[in-house]
Amino acid sequence: MYHIWANWGLVTIHANQMPLGKVVASMERQGHVRIETDMPGTVAVTMDVDKVPVAYALEKLSVVTNSRWRLLYFVAGDKATLKTGENAWFAGNRPADWTMISFAFGGGGAGIQLTDDDPPVFDPRQDTYTPKAAAPQPIQTFFSEAAQLTNAGFAFPSAWNPTVNSTPPAGYVEKVVPKLVSKANGKEDMVFFLSENGGGRGPGGPGGPGGFADMNPDYLAQRVQDEINRLPPEEKTEAQNNFDAEMAFRKSLANMTDEQRRDAFMQRMQDPAFQQAMMNRQDSRENMMNHDQKMQRFQNYVNRKLSITGKM
Repeated sequence: MYHIWANWGLVTIHANQMPLGKVVASMERQGHVRIETDMPGTVAVTMDVDKVPVAYALEKLSVVTNSRWRLLYFVAGDKATLKTGENAWFAGNRPADWTMISFAFGGGGAGIQLTDDDPPVFDPRQDTYTPKAAAPQPIQTFFSEAAQLTNAGFAFPSAWNPTVNSTPPAGYVEKVVPKLVSKANGKEDMVFFLSENGGGRGPGGPGGPGGFADMNPDYLAQRVQDEINRLPPEEKTEAQNNFDAEMAFRKSLANMTDEQRRDAFMQRMQDPAFQQAMMNRQDSRENMMNHDQKMQRFQNYVNRKLSITGKM
């Protein structure tokens, strides 16, 4: 009994050119989750993971298939509308009368390199969501702030915007969102969605109509702080120092002219510490590549070098 409990929800996949459809089905069964994709089920997958959390398995799968994953809530006023929207979405046909709000940065995390080690892949279902808006408020107001404060995204009919008369208490996003939708007499489905890299940019695509520029900087700061709080104790100090330095840099840009900002960014790009952080982010993803991908990447590097030196 302990063995079953200890391994509940963990995923083991040993795939060698296995069809994506079979890999996804196995991950769903082992992880007790729903995974959807707009990619063909025949895509060949080569990957190996042993008893890892669903979020890590999805990150690995996204790397070896050159795709991206996110946690999405599909929401509508009734079940029929919900299913119609989902079916179109998963077939790659984003309904024109639906909106998606998502500020997912990849890996289930806020995308800022906080430590020198490989960044952890957090399960976005356990992101903390503390509603800011005071009810009564339209439900899309809550969707917008939840998408900025967590790695959860929301897809819903654009015209569906009932009023929520009481603000739900803070908690894990997987607990708060169903209560929020219930207060609006709506229906929701929670889905891990795997899409081709660069996909998901239909109406109201990532970040909504205004993109990442519309993110509330205070929400971003809180989101990263929440992730720091989830780190192991031995990593928190370094992460906090790096984050404080990042916020100080961003604050320093506030009263600069456009030319001064460009100069500040150029100077920062030349900072060895910043360059190392960028390399760490790149290395963390490359470390998840399968053997064939690593060999191809090395061959591409050799070809570029030969081209530059004129030896091709």
